[in-house]
Amino acid sequence: MNIRKKGEQGYIGFMKFFNLLVTIVMFAIAAILFIIGLSVFESKANWLTIVGALFVIPAARFMTVWFLFLPYKSVTKEEYDKVFSQTKQGNLLYTDVILTSVERAYCASFMTITSDKILIYTNSKKNKMDKMQAYLADIMKRRALAYKVTCTDEEGKYMALLKSADSFAEKSFDDEDDRKAAENERERLCEVLESFMA
Repeated sequence: MNIRKKGEQGYIGFMKFFNLLVTIVMFAIAAILFIIGLSVFESKANWLTIVGALFVIPAARFMTVWFLFLPYKSVTKEEYDKVFSQTKQGNLLYTDVILTSVERAYCASFMTITSDKILIYTNSKKNKMDKMQAYLADIMKRRALAYKVTCTDEEGKYMALLKSADSFAEKSFDDEDDRKAAENERERLCEVLESFMA
């Protein structure tokens, strides 16, 4: 399985596979060390048991991440290609996005960033979708980022939003300083969004 980064198609599937694999390996190492320690020293109180116990801590962390990703699935290549073909030049497309907050995790199948909007398509239920939109809008407000957030659970509406969205590449600026300021703000937006992604 190829390594996937945050926002890439197949990221959720990769994270489920990777975290489950590491969890199994870590627990297996812990069990092997415990059994060897018990066999050699004929007691639980030995240094191999201590080393084995240390493997349980990171294993539990990887298992927690696996549980976080477990309810969700990656978008298919066909779905990705369909949305990508409608994404205007200069706009950014994230997929397989899981945003984390103190209260819960939010899953967005697609997230498109234009020059002044964040357009999201999600399969989440209506109340969760509204909370995700409010959560992201609050992040934009707290970070002083001038981006409007729109979430929808209707594929047709999302595709229409993509078609009507402005293109960052075609946006006109008064001068080069304005262009650089817009690019810097967009870069900061991506850093902020990725910091909230699992």
